[in-house]
Amino acid sequence: MQTLKLQVLWLNDSLGLCVNYKISRGILPLTPYYFWPINDAWEQIKVELESKKWISDDERIKILNLIVEVMNTWQRSHRTQDTKNNNEEKLPNIENKFIIGFS
Repeated sequence: MQTLKLQVLWLNDSLGLCVNYKISRGILPLTPYYFWPINDAWEQIKVELESKKWISDDERIKILNLIVEVMNTWQRSHRTQDTKNNNEEKLPNIENKFIIGFS
C-alpha cells in the first residue's frame, strides 16, 4: 500500500508541490509546499524524503517520478495556445496525486 501522496497546486505561473503521508485517520503533511519553477521543488522534496529514513526507496522514487511527470505536463500545457481550456483534462491519470486547483 502506497502511503505517500503528492498534492499539487496548479497555477498559471507555477506549480505548488508537497508530499503528504496517508494514515488510517486521514492525511498528515510531510513536506511544505515548494513552488516550481520559482525554486527547485524536485530537489527540495528529494532532500526532505531522503531525510526520513522510514520511507522506502521505492516510494521515494515513485513520488519523485510523479513530480517530474506533473512538471512536464504543466510545461507542455503552457507551450500550447489553448491554455485557457481546462488543463485538468490534459493531466495524466496518475494514482497518488491530488490537484488542488487551477488558476
